[in-house]
Amino acid sequence: MHLAKVIMCVSILAEAFNFMARDEARHAGFLNKSMADFNLSLDLSYLTKNRTYTFFPPEWIIYTVYLSEKIGYWRYILVYRHMEKHPEHQIYPLFRKFESWCQDENRHGDFFNALLRSQPQLWNNWKARLSVRFFLLSVFATHTLTVFERATFYQSIGIDPREYNTRVIEETNNTAARAFPLILNTNHPEFFRRLEQCSDLNLKIAEINSSEPSPIVKFCQKLPLIASIVGNLLQTYLIKPLD
Repeated sequence: MHLAKVIMCVSILAEAFNFMARDEARHAGFLNKSMADFNLSLDLSYLTKNRTYTFFPPEWIIYTVYLSEKIGYWRYILVYRHMEKHPEHQIYPLFRKFESWCQDENRHGDFFNALLRSQPQLWNNWKARLSVRFFLLSVFATHTLTVFERATFYQSIGIDPREYNTRVIEETNNTAARAFPLILNTNHPEFFRRLEQCSDLNLKIAEINSSEPSPIVKFCQKLPLIASIVGNLLQTYLIKPLD
């Protein structure tokens, strides 16, 4: 009886992963077609042969994939809703595909939520609570840096980068309450201030990287900025979370 249950569970997991692979292949097809319109291409065979692979514990993968899918959903759906209201900013046909793309991301997140909730050790102890805070902050900090790095793109389609970043993080944080035992306190006055300060420091690092001095001089110039980013992230991590 136990073996039959195991076989059934494995079959369900295999079917779910097969559906997700189908969705991701469709997304890749959209992107390949889009790049071809701009005479761009990506050599995936080169990447698989030459990149370095890093293996992570399964629980890290579940946390990060869940959050990447859910934050991806909110990123895309907010752009799609903006395009619906302002079709004059719909500068490329791919934006018309965002609604179904969003729902793919949402479903994938729900599947990883089910995986997570099926394993109490991933959410029902002190170690999980610390891990959840770390992964939430990591995803939100990364999102903040990338949004402000690409601020001109969002402005070109009529979206305010700061408002967009705040809304995506708040919605993702609230959604994560369905999976995690705690979420971050995004209403704390220091939360977004510190994340945006990290973004400002990151832009300064990018300027240094594109400047003329030698690598040693660049490293010395970047070191205090990197230390300040780490300090801001640590202070943000220590903000009391919400159960």
